[in-house]
Amino acid sequence: MFKIEYLGSHYNCGPEETILEAMLRQGVKFPFSCRKGSCHACMHIVKKGALPPDSQKGLSGEQISQGFFLPCLCKPTDSLSIIPRNRERLNKNLPVSGTQNSSFLSPDPEMWEALDNGRVLSEILEDFYTKAFSDERLSPFFHGVTRQRAQEKQYLFLKQKFTGEKVYFGDRPRNAHHWMVISNDLFDYRESLMVDCLKRHHLPEHLIERWRSLENSFRGDIVKDEPWNRKIGDIEIPVSGYGEVTLEIGSLCDSCNEEIDVGTTVRYHLRLGTLYCPDCMHSLAEH
Repeated sequence: MFKIEYLGSHYNCGPEETILEAMLRQGVKFPFSCRKGSCHACMHIVKKGALPPDSQKGLSGEQISQGFFLPCLCKPTDSLSIIPRNRERLNKNLPVSGTQNSSFLSPDPEMWEALDNGRVLSEILEDFYTKAFSDERLSPFFHGVTRQRAQEKQYLFLKQKFTGEKVYFGDRPRNAHHWMVISNDLFDYRESLMVDCLKRHHLPEHLIERWRSLENSFRGDIVKDEPWNRKIGDIEIPVSGYGEVTLEIGSLCDSCNEEIDVGTTVRYHLRLGTLYCPDCMHSLAEH
């Protein structure tokens, strides 16, 4: 029996047990998905103790040198002290998978070629979002967003990941999903719909696994029990509430569509950015 130190507590791990199995058995809230080393959703960092070689199977040399390992593959031969992967960075220029900025993921020319330089990607996303927008579990997360807009943003995001071209200028996954309460179960459900689409469009199995690994690298940015504040640098922007600003240029009220003159003090929603003229501000206060 080995001791696993994790977030200030100690847990037992049997000789034929993986760390992931041990943590789940003892009721620890621990990220995971595939349980077989493919998705890297459970990846952690070892701070003390010797890892068995199999626990770092499929990781890059840089990740291995920094102590990253996969608890779903790790049957320890020593007591270990481990920490979540988002507690540290590989180095200041190389963000860890699953944090807000995952731009270190390498381009995938084979994937892009299989997607016929974007043509098949467009078809896959049209197929997926048609289903997602009509799905009772997923459609609430697209309130106020058109299907075309959702497809366009995801196309540019994936094109940048697969080609390395700087074509996506939207929010990183953490900020884009900051207000959405998404469970691991819902994340997996959404993933299953996407995998079905990939299969319908005849993407090879090994590329489907790579696609899943990419999406699972953002699981830590998306899955949560309650909304997060948006974070820009070190500044957190609240999920709800209103702020006030004096306009330096004219604008339109997002509620009544009336013009708002320069110099007018208006309220704006902190998450949505919607502006309200003084008349609509009073209506908000009354409600």
